[in-house]
Amino acid sequence: MREGILFLLIFLWLLSGDDAPRTDYLQKILHQLHDEADMCANKTFRTNMTYPIPEAVSAELTSLFDLENKRPRMHYYHNVTGSFKGTWSYDKDITAMIDTELPLPPAPPEAKNGTDTDGGAKLDGVGSGEGGKEQQEDRGNNSTIASPGSNNTTDPEPGTIVAEEPPLDTIIDKKPKYLEDVTKNRGLFDFNKSGSFMFNIRESKATEQVNLVSGTWRLKHDDNEDFGISLQVQGVHFVNNGSFYMWGIPEDARMPLSHILDLMPNNSSFIMAAAALKEQYLKRIKRVENVMHGYENLDYPETTMSEPSSCHYQMYMQLGGIDSSVRSTSLKELEREMATPQGISTIKAPHLNSTLFMYSPNCRIAIGIKDGEGMKREKFFAKAVNYAGMAGTIAFIQVFLLVRQMEYTPTPSSVSKVSYWTIAMQVFMDSYLCMLHLTTGILVDFLFIPFVAASFFSFVLVAMFGMRYMLVIWRIQRPERRGRRNRAAAAAAASANNSSTGSSTGVEATAATATNRPTDTMPGGLPLPVTATRPAAPEPDSPRSDMQALYGRFYWMLIASLVTLYKIAISSTRVQNLMISACALLLFSFWIPQIVRNVIRGSKRGLSLWFVLGMTVTRLVLPIYFYACPENLMGHEPTKWIWGLVLWVALQVAVLLLQDWLGPRFFIPKKYLPPIYDYHPIIPAGDEESGQSITGHTHGHQQDCAICMLPIDTASTSGHARLSSVVGSLGRLNYMLTPCGHLFHSDCLERWMRIKLECPNCRAFLPST
Repeated sequence: MREGILFLLIFLWLLSGDDAPRTDYLQKILHQLHDEADMCANKTFRTNMTYPIPEAVSAELTSLFDLENKRPRMHYYHNVTGSFKGTWSYDKDITAMIDTELPLPPAPPEAKNGTDTDGGAKLDGVGSGEGGKEQQEDRGNNSTIASPGSNNTTDPEPGTIVAEEPPLDTIIDKKPKYLEDVTKNRGLFDFNKSGSFMFNIRESKATEQVNLVSGTWRLKHDDNEDFGISLQVQGVHFVNNGSFYMWGIPEDARMPLSHILDLMPNNSSFIMAAAALKEQYLKRIKRVENVMHGYENLDYPETTMSEPSSCHYQMYMQLGGIDSSVRSTSLKELEREMATPQGISTIKAPHLNSTLFMYSPNCRIAIGIKDGEGMKREKFFAKAVNYAGMAGTIAFIQVFLLVRQMEYTPTPSSVSKVSYWTIAMQVFMDSYLCMLHLTTGILVDFLFIPFVAASFFSFVLVAMFGMRYMLVIWRIQRPERRGRRNRAAAAAAASANNSSTGSSTGVEATAATATNRPTDTMPGGLPLPVTATRPAAPEPDSPRSDMQALYGRFYWMLIASLVTLYKIAISSTRVQNLMISACALLLFSFWIPQIVRNVIRGSKRGLSLWFVLGMTVTRLVLPIYFYACPENLMGHEPTKWIWGLVLWVALQVAVLLLQDWLGPRFFIPKKYLPPIYDYHPIIPAGDEESGQSITGHTHGHQQDCAICMLPIDTASTSGHARLSSVVGSLGRLNYMLTPCGHLFHSDCLERWMRIKLECPNCRAFLPST
């Protein structure tokens, strides 16, 4: 006991670790924030000669922000927390003008190393720096973005520390180094191609005129398998004119917030941005102090799969103006209602779009983005709630339909008509929807309740009803599978025996006749002696083994498909579209196994009409929503190929319905039809089952039905004239001869087969009628 307690204390001590490195790390960040706040407070707006903005970029920004006031004054959204997406393209013309105007690439603003050298975690947006490089602090210089001809030089305020501009020879001396660094900084990502982007943006109010902006930016190609480039973004948003000034840096780098001031176009915007950054620095300092005192926890930054690149981007975004017919007060009421719903009536949300321009001074790259489509977080949340409600309703309807189908097949005979794979494919799709909704609800906090509710109904459909119905079908159809294996083994053994011994046709006929007899009788019909060697008995039915086999196969298929989906997710868009189309075509062929089973068994009406129509409609709702509705949750572009999937499923339903009306084999030529066992064969007069001899005299005993224990009349089919006699043909319907050679009344065996598809005498499997 003492040793156990001692080991437990040692384990807890090792698990706790030493807080000294963590405290030192926080102290280092705290001092760093104070230094950056002081530097930000001492900065003034003036022209920067170290990182000049090319004239081509200035002209583009003048057009973007309408610095010449050519457009009418409009109003804009004040908070656009949400996402923007669209296509980006490499601007070759502007890049060529930059190369002509600035032969030397400008040096990047180097930042401090933001990696944790003391074993602590990074505090998101708190540290500063770029891995492995020393920070060259620019306390008085700031790169400005001014329109051509504007005077943006102001005198420094009293007491301001202003650093002198570095001489040009220091830049010229760096020419070989920076010429090599341009290619190195770009990395392996090909900027000459176009692609798509996703900008997840988050805003927080700093002052009445300025919001602080943070988020992630992702660039990727559409025609390769690269992961793309991920950037962390920080900047400011001037709410009155809808303009954004931001820096985009690699995920493993940090940059002081004061560098945002280098992007300001004039002194007034500089003052407003400096006030907003001052408030932000105070919040971050307060937060670090709370972490040091144990009131808050550190945030561990998430890592994504990104191509290595060291490009720093100056990012400029202009929101699309809202029509002048919409009053600014109505827009503010709309945003207030979307942020904190009160149930008041507001205007319809105006369209949100933006135009963006990105310029990298250290990689000499200019990227233009036209008409980036935006979606506010509140609108996305409303769409997500509506989608979750739709998905939950669909799952509930499917539960009702599956219960009705289980009631439609109450007996083993009716269950034997249902295809196991038809039900399994649908359960497989429902299990993926359940996992998808549950994962989304866990990862996205504000979507937890609606998506978990949708996943609950899918879970009920899969676990409580779908798997149960699959298990029932599996157990009832097991004798059928066993019979197929036995027949295949017997056929293989007979063919091997015939090929080795060269037996005659008579011997083959005798062997074939023997295989039709029960395995526990002799050729004469008498039971085998007690001491005779009997064939191996079939394996007893075990519910536990059935469940193990069923669930084992199901979960192995689930894991294999998860690996496949992961491979699809990291592939290029073209490969993704191809694989998604193939998987959709395969999964939405769930009626094909039922059609095939109807043909093989010659049976029909295995599935109820309501089940077929209801499942078809409900399973097509989600694909149509994502690939035909332009305002879907994921933002997929509508495609016409979705209607091909709808036609494919409709064709399957049409074949199923025609099988019920015209027969299960109406579209198969007779020469290709599989054989169907005839339960009403013509019994020869000399056959022991007929009860008569060849001369017409009865045997010593007449066959009795093992179900009702009454004699079976086969006399109406005796004699040479019975083959052409209508009465003789109708007389064959009075009895049924099983494949194992046992004779019963037709009514008795049909009632028996509604309950069990096994011979009452020998328990051999009976094919459905």
